[in-house]
Amino acid sequence: MALTAEPTDQVVSKNASAVIDCGAPAAWVQHQPPPLMEWKRDGVLLNFIGDTRRSLLSNGSLFFASVHQTRNERPDEGVYQCLVTLPSVGTLVSRWAKLQISALPRFEAEPRDVIVRVGDTARFNCYVASGASSAASLHFTWLKDERPLNVDPARMSILPSGALELDDVQLLDQGYYRCNVSNGDKFRISTDAKLSVLSELEGGGRPEAPSFLATPRNTVALERSNVTLECAANGNPRPEITWLKDGTTIDVDDLDSRFHRIGSGSLRIDDVRESDVGAYQCRAENSEDSADATASLDIQVAPRYVKRPQSVVAHEKEDAELECEIVGRPEPTVQWTKNGELIIESEYFQIVNGHNLKILGLVASDFGIYQCLGSNAAGNVQAAASLTIAQPTGC
Repeated sequence: MALTAEPTDQVVSKNASAVIDCGAPAAWVQHQPPPLMEWKRDGVLLNFIGDTRRSLLSNGSLFFASVHQTRNERPDEGVYQCLVTLPSVGTLVSRWAKLQISALPRFEAEPRDVIVRVGDTARFNCYVASGASSAASLHFTWLKDERPLNVDPARMSILPSGALELDDVQLLDQGYYRCNVSNGDKFRISTDAKLSVLSELEGGGRPEAPSFLATPRNTVALERSNVTLECAANGNPRPEITWLKDGTTIDVDDLDSRFHRIGSGSLRIDDVRESDVGAYQCRAENSEDSADATASLDIQVAPRYVKRPQSVVAHEKEDAELECEIVGRPEPTVQWTKNGELIIESEYFQIVNGHNLKILGLVASDFGIYQCLGSNAAGNVQAAASLTIAQPTGC
């Protein structure tokens, strides 16, 4: 017993149309009367009477002709959940899904004036506030002297954070740099910063220990995403950058590895997984000295079922136990519903082993659909089973 479509998180532009999917179980669709399809936003049932912007499609999905936003309010943003009711069977609820309106975040760190020698690395930051609803759709470009920068891939890199790195800096790189961040229909331009380049003679050629231009940040990422830990350093001679995880050197030259060097010394990890959790150390070293910078990487894993609840047939006055086991990182919170209503633990409804639902002394009204829902910061899941009260057999 499962929905044929469930809602998923969405980020949409202001005034754009949107559809949040939901589909009744296949066995219910042909039933007469057909199942009742409803929606909740932030736990409150939606009323479509007189609503010219939102409506239910024939398959039960929720349609927005125009996602609404005013200057100070975003009334369509929220957490949505679909409810499907078949009177003779019960009510199924979907997973939760978040609808957000895309927005440009504020700058967290803008470029600053830089003075480097010929042959050094120059770096300009362009960090935006973390957790922005449109972060995945942000696009970074750079301007030099108010014109689009012609990026030379051999020695220039725009990192996933938006930062610009110029390796092996030349005199011709001198100028004013600005970052432009956009998400399709909006853009924001940073303050400008001046790059001044000293000739080798002006620099003096004195030996210098490594000094960091950027150090890795503590990072929390979703499983299967790509992560970049940033690191860059200057020194004389030019420092060599290596990476270590929990004290062991990472081989970034292995062609089959998920670990790659990008920019002048940053580490990109593709398709991250739980085994990647740990302490990452960026080491910049030359003949003068070495310097280390360390950051932690934690991976969030969406809930998944180890054991799903199975439908049960039992007699009145018996006890019944519905099993459910969910794993994830961080450990998921497990809740149970009956016909879409949250079950509060009591002497009658007991949560066993932290996740199973035990019902003591069944009565006829316990008939219905029970769902085990698991949620953590990485996502949420639901699985359903029916509880049927068997009729006593005749003597």
